[in-house]
Amino acid sequence: MTDSAPLSWSPIEWDDPCGGTIRLWPFVPNVVLTDSLRRSAGDWDGLAFLLPDDESEIWDEQFEQEKASPGINRDSIASSGGTLARMMMGMSSIESIQTCRFPDPEPRRLLIAAESRSGSGNRPVFFVEPEDEEWTEWVEDCADEMVRLRHLVRSIFSGRVWKKTLRQAMKDASPPNSERDDSKAYGLAQASALAAAWWYRSESVLSEELCSRRDARLASRLRGALGTLCGGQIDDEGAPVLLVPVMQAWMPSIYSALENMPLPEHVEVEEE
Repeated sequence: MTDSAPLSWSPIEWDDPCGGTIRLWPFVPNVVLTDSLRRSAGDWDGLAFLLPDDESEIWDEQFEQEKASPGINRDSIASSGGTLARMMMGMSSIESIQTCRFPDPEPRRLLIAAESRSGSGNRPVFFVEPEDEEWTEWVEDCADEMVRLRHLVRSIFSGRVWKKTLRQAMKDASPPNSERDDSKAYGLAQASALAAAWWYRSESVLSEELCSRRDARLASRLRGALGTLCGGQIDDEGAPVLLVPVMQAWMPSIYSALENMPLPEHVEVEEE
């Protein structure tokens, strides 16, 4: 697990020497961001998710589930135990902002915007998590790592570890400067800390080598998606911007992986 870093609300741009820009845009899972934070995404020409290509179908299913029974996904996770349940229960106590929303509101909002034919028009969408033997091997290696004795022992003291991790995350979190409403700003800081604590705990059961392999592969495919975007997928002049929504706590690692300049791996545009 890499050391935690201050949790930034500002996007990070990475200019690819082969052309175009990858803009990493931070969000907090299951939280509706305020208008000021949404505007920070700026103008963009294509959209890439660090997710598998069936994720949009899962979002559609969750949307229907929530319409039929509001809160069903939140309640299911909260009752399951583990760090994700702790995050969800903590977020449910925040009253100043909308939390525990399913499907994940910000990624799905951006997907709808990309697929809309009004405004900026239909824009290319990429889901960059691969489906091949190399990725399957990585998933299997993760499973082997998570059942090692030291992780099983730590799970016995999960409540104590969660509190310690949350204290660290609270030090890393801060209210967004762009939000003028103090109650919303501090609510966002709380949600940021809870999501970061969940992420830090999730990463702590993986070795640094496993995390590096994952991030390097995804960064390679982000470069490939940007290359596809530059290769004629848009009509606008100038260098295109590929917007990448990424969990706030994960963003520094993905940026570091891009800085290591992995070779681009070709990625096709997602079919509607």
